[in-house]
Amino acid sequence: MTKADTKYDYDLLVIGGGPAGQRAAVQAAKIRKRVCIVDKLIVVGGNCVNTGTIPSKSFKEAVVFLSGYRQRNIYGAGYRVKSEIEMKDLTFRCNRILQIERDVIRHQLSRNHIDMVEGHARFVDKHCVEITTGDGNTVKKTANIILIAVGAKPHRPENIEFDG
Repeated sequence: MTKADTKYDYDLLVIGGGPAGQRAAVQAAKIRKRVCIVDKLIVVGGNCVNTGTIPSKSFKEAVVFLSGYRQRNIYGAGYRVKSEIEMKDLTFRCNRILQIERDVIRHQLSRNHIDMVEGHARFVDKHCVEITTGDGNTVKKTANIILIAVGAKPHRPENIEFDG
């Protein structure tokens, strides 16, 4: 697979824009490969950044920060960053962290000249995918290597109630 090989649109096409897909794309781009990421959402980061790991950890850390929990050993047990913590305080802090994470990823992809295509990909053959965009249009992209990095979906047992 060489840069001069123009038989395909890309050297590497990654299906899935989560952490694994991003890392693969960036590593290939760093060795001068033509790279594209296809994801169902144009919002970068996959489930990790948008609905999973980072939002849940950010929420927990926002509570710890705003409650002053970590500073209590210095300032005393009654210390709080805010006297009243409201849901808007938590959501503001969490949303800010998520925006920073997305900006970092966008910058990394841009800096490495990685194309992003929004849509659902399906294989046409071993070197070609057809991408259906949100508005129903289709486009075909070819690559020497196509990597499937679509991540996982959480299992929600039917016998356990979820409150949100």
